[in-house]
Amino acid sequence: MNSQKIRNSFLNYFKGRGLPVVPSSPLVPKADPTLLFTAAGMVQFKANFLGLKKDLKGAVSVQKCLRTTDIDNVGLTRRHLTFFEMLGNFSFGDYFKKEAIAWAWEYLTKELGLDKNLLYVSIYKGGIAPRDEEAYNIWAGLIDKKRIFEFDEKDNFWTMGPTGPCGPCSEIYYDFGGGCPQCKDKGIACGCGRYVEIWNLVFTQFNRLEDGALQPLPQKNIDTGMGFERLCMAMQKVSSPYETDLFTPIIEHAKKLTGVEGKSTPETAALRIIADHVKAATFLISEGVLPSNEGRGYILRRLIRRAARYGKMLGRPTPFLYELVPTVIAVYKDVYPELLSNGLHVNNVLKTEGAAFFRTLEDGEQRLQDLIKNNPKEISGAEAFNLYETYGFPFELTKEILSQKNIAVDEQAFLKAQAAAKQTSKADGDEMAKEKVIALQDLEGRLAPTVFTGYDSLTEEAKVLAALDKDFKAVNSLDKSGYIVLDKTPFYAESGGQVGDIGALEQNGQTIARVFDTQRPLEKLVLHKISVVKGSVKTGDILTARVDEITRFKTSSNHTAVHVINAALKKILGENVRQAGSHVSPERLRFDYTIPQAPAPQELLAVWNMANDIIARNLQVAAQTRPLKDAQDLGATILLGEKYADPARFLLINKCGFAAPKERESLELCGGTHVKSTGEIMVIRLLREGAVSAGVRRIEAAAGLSAIETLKAEANAALFAAKMLNAAPEDLVKKVETLVKTEKDLRKEVADLRRKLLSGAQSEDSLEITTKTGAKLLVFNAENTATPELRNLSDNLADKNPGKVIVAAADAGGKKSFVVKSYKGGPDAGGITKQIAALINGKGGGRPDFAQGGGEAMAWAQFTAALKSL
Repeated sequence: MNSQKIRNSFLNYFKGRGLPVVPSSPLVPKADPTLLFTAAGMVQFKANFLGLKKDLKGAVSVQKCLRTTDIDNVGLTRRHLTFFEMLGNFSFGDYFKKEAIAWAWEYLTKELGLDKNLLYVSIYKGGIAPRDEEAYNIWAGLIDKKRIFEFDEKDNFWTMGPTGPCGPCSEIYYDFGGGCPQCKDKGIACGCGRYVEIWNLVFTQFNRLEDGALQPLPQKNIDTGMGFERLCMAMQKVSSPYETDLFTPIIEHAKKLTGVEGKSTPETAALRIIADHVKAATFLISEGVLPSNEGRGYILRRLIRRAARYGKMLGRPTPFLYELVPTVIAVYKDVYPELLSNGLHVNNVLKTEGAAFFRTLEDGEQRLQDLIKNNPKEISGAEAFNLYETYGFPFELTKEILSQKNIAVDEQAFLKAQAAAKQTSKADGDEMAKEKVIALQDLEGRLAPTVFTGYDSLTEEAKVLAALDKDFKAVNSLDKSGYIVLDKTPFYAESGGQVGDIGALEQNGQTIARVFDTQRPLEKLVLHKISVVKGSVKTGDILTARVDEITRFKTSSNHTAVHVINAALKKILGENVRQAGSHVSPERLRFDYTIPQAPAPQELLAVWNMANDIIARNLQVAAQTRPLKDAQDLGATILLGEKYADPARFLLINKCGFAAPKERESLELCGGTHVKSTGEIMVIRLLREGAVSAGVRRIEAAAGLSAIETLKAEANAALFAAKMLNAAPEDLVKKVETLVKTEKDLRKEVADLRRKLLSGAQSEDSLEITTKTGAKLLVFNAENTATPELRNLSDNLADKNPGKVIVAAADAGGKKSFVVKSYKGGPDAGGITKQIAALINGKGGGRPDFAQGGGEAMAWAQFTAALKSL
């Protein structure tokens, strides 16, 4: 049975038992800020399990999942994958153990026809809770008791955490044959890989209290998860998920691209890793995740780079992962059609990221080899972090390479250096920490959803449904700062890249509180962050909620400008341009977009001309709620990975609104606020445009009143500069050009004089150091020398000091800059530069004969003392 038939048979079987089929939720969870990725089928049903949502009694799904905790085992075992699908059937206070066990057994043995003699089960033997007698007795009526194993909490008891819902579980194992001599005695407890767990049935029946006591839950739940790839192994009679039809086309294509047959164990493992990782990357990119150095983007980058490096090990020295994308899509297109529409985008991202990595990989591997020569036993954490920070060389690759050579690396020191480098305040500002999520979910479950009225009006009479203090604890009233929930609100809650509204709360015509932010931490919960200025705000109060009109207009102008810019980019640069993110505030807009290569200046000029032409034509900006399927019919622009409501809100920019939706400049699905016509924007002022990362560029601009304010500030600055230079405003450019030329001439003159002085430097201005590798460094204190002049100085010094490596350093602008110049056949200047940069918490690199770097400024004596450690 092929994988598609197996998938359909599971859904149809449980649909026939009265369970509604629920589509897979995205890999990037939309309603759970505590998770990076969806790692189990139950994630989208959390609120149902907690009893906060009552819309379902049960469900069946096939869920896309991603886990990287065991990434080092991927490709080496028959159990571990990063991307996989989980088959699950669930009960939220409906059916329980009897049905769950009987249905699982019937599905496997009768529906699929698996051999009963190859199936084993486990139950909870007791410990913190009583032995699961009920599960044992049900299984005993279906299977030989000798095939029932009993395990403790480690294997057969599920918990959400130290406290909360928990319960025993029962696992079903399949015997894939082979194994080891210990299998006979240990059975399914043997870890050799012969027996593989394919289905886990979790019986959530207790609530664990802080003292460890277990109370029966009023709502008992069923949460099952079956590894789809493992089931396919059993059905297709193969010994590995990589031999199923979910992987074989990808692996065969990878063989052709790398030129190997996969006959040796290292080749087989490498091909499997490549297939697994490119599949995971394809799904992540199709959902809008882009490679970066943080969060989800870091996981994606790690997957891409790890796969690319294994390809290089197989003899493929150039990017190739993007060539596998069509094969991945061919395997899954019937199940996840969004892969087809996003295929070109996935291809471009993988191609660009692959090219960038191969450039850094070569430098990083060379640097690592240099480190290995000098440190044959252990690499320091600081050096490993410098590889990561300077070259983008993943720590995981460093560990892999070193482990192959039996060289240790100080992982704790690496993590310490990484944490120190981040110095992120993100944790301090994260008001939606994990411990607060359950409280907010409880609040969402108890309250009716807040109705948003802010598309049509900026004021609304509203009732306070709930009040929370700054720690998100429910209170009856607030007399300082905190959060409130209203039954209806004109305040737009931050989403889709647009910041939340600000404004005021009034009572009897007087302002009693300021609204500083509006957030939507969960799908149906809107929080107004307030500061009380008079009296108090109580639950049950009827207030007038008033949005700040000017701030909303500025934000709306910038948001509509984002749509105008996106439309202009697509028309000038091509439909392969994809939005990679945006941020809209009253002051300015930021728009990130993907493109394989940087646009030419004349192309960007054409984009701005078109954008401002759309504004000048004063086109309608019309919104309409329509069925989601209309997005495809009308060719509307949608964001990758975004989960839209159905019906959805369409935003159209054209002459005559939705009377002719296909005659347009722009059509996007968008829930944000906008102006009524493009003429209200007045003008878009470009502030900057440039690369953010490989294949991703960023536009920062201001529109509407914010653009006018920016232009006024620039005009005032120009008038002030003209006055300072004693020039008419219209002559300012010529005046500045003259001054720049004069300064350049003077700088050259000063540089020539400084070079002559430094060339005859006395001993107190220089120091000769011999490194541990025997390289002779002549270090010069080029005080007050600009960075561009250091190179000329090093050339002059090298001529007068043959056979020595010249290091010329200077402090400028609060930083230390330096250059390293070697001689023919001498030490690697680039390697020395990286070593020096690491000593001053900086970066550097270059060619073997010349390199440059920089870092923290420090006194000459301190700098030379640090160099003596080389």
